[in-house]
Formats: sequence, structure tokens, C-alpha cells
Amino acid sequence: MATHYEVLGVDPGADNETIRRAYVMVAKATHPDRRRSDDPERVARAEEHIRLANAAWNVLRDPARRAEYDHSLRREPETTSSAPPASTGTGTGTGTGTGTGTGPGYGGSADRPVPPSGHAVPATHPRLWRFAPIVVLLAVLLAILVASAYATSRDGQAPTSSVARAGTPAAGECILVAALSSGRTPVPVTCGTQGSYRIVSVVDTPRPCPSGSQQLPLSDQKTTLCIQSNS
Repeated sequence: MATHYEVLGVDPGADNETIRRAYVMVAKATHPDRRRSDDPERVARAEEHIRLANAAWNVLRDPARRAEYDHSLRREPETTSSAPPASTGTGTGTGTGTGTGTGPGYGGSADRPVPPSGHAVPATHPRLWRFAPIVVLLAVLLAILVASAYATSRDGQAPTSSVARAGTPAAGECILVAALSSGRTPVPVTCGTQGSYRIVSVVDTPRPCPSGSQQLPLSDQKTTLCIQSNS
């Protein structure tokens, strides 16, 4: 599970202002007004991201709560490594019993088969457990059929990878950031141009950029460029 720092895309040692800016960037990118034209899957991912970002900001903005959270992160590996081994035990017991009668179930509980689940089964229905392997096999086959049908339907959908979108600059290229009326827009230039930025990676909005890079959301509201200054 991602930490609060990973959700906001900042280093654990980042100052409060850096964390605040990262949170504001995520909140803008995942705002519902910018998601009206998205498919339900993207909307769900954006809602989950802003929920995690809100929880992260609620903890990291307070020095006391942040210190306590950092301490819990350092303590987790120790807790995992020092987990006690599973307990084992042995026991013995003896018992005798007699019974008389006629008809099904004669002999009492000693004649009942022990079910795989360990739960007691009425003496009148012990034979039903013979069908348990068949039921399990049918359930497995049904799960395989459902998974195959889902995979087939997914194969027929158009790819949604952000790096394959036409007109989107690729990682490694250089750009200038132009301030237009529609917002900040990337303009491809030769690397080494004064004031230019190098594209570190291209991600789907609202995924965070790698540490040390800046976020530049594109006008399609679905793609974000992660950039670093060349100066």
C-alpha cells in the first residue's frame, strides 16, 4: 500500500510548502468538473486518488501527526521481522461410549466421517460430503470461464496508454512552457534552448510525477508531463 508521501509524489523529507503544493496539484487534477467526459473507470481512479490525497494532507500538514506517522513507517519493518511463530500444540484424550438402537446412525458419532471443514455434520447427512470435490471443481471451472470472458472483452477495447496518444511529447524531449489563455502549453524545442525543460516521463492524470520533477497537465485533462529544468 502506498504511503502518504507516495500518494502526493514527494520525498519523505520534503518541507511543508512542497507537500502543500503537491496536494493542491492533485486536488486540481482530480476535481470532478474536469472528469465529466471521462469513462467510469477513470472517474473511479480519480475519486480514489483524491480520497487518499486528502488523508495524506490531513496527516502531513500537522507536525505532531506527521512525526507520529513517520515513526510508524520506521517501526513497520521491525514489527514484521519480530512476528512470533505460529503456535503449535499437542493433545491426547481417550473416551468410550456405547449405544443401542436400530436404523440409520446406529453406533452414535463414532460412525460419522470427519468432514474436511472440521464442522460437525448430522449423522443423517454424512454422504453429502462425498460431493464436495465435485462442487469445488465446478466452482473453479466457472471462475476460469468468467476470467476468460473478461480477458476477451478487455482485448477488444482500444488501448489507453498515455504514451501512445498522438501529439503528446515523449519522455526525453525538450519543451518550452507557453502561457496561453487556455493554460500552460508545451512547445517542442531543441534541448539546450534557454529556459527549456526536459520531459522525464508521461503519466495519466492524476498519477504523481517522480520525485524532483514538476507536473504539467495537458489540455486534454487526461495526461500529465513530468518535467525538469535544463538550466
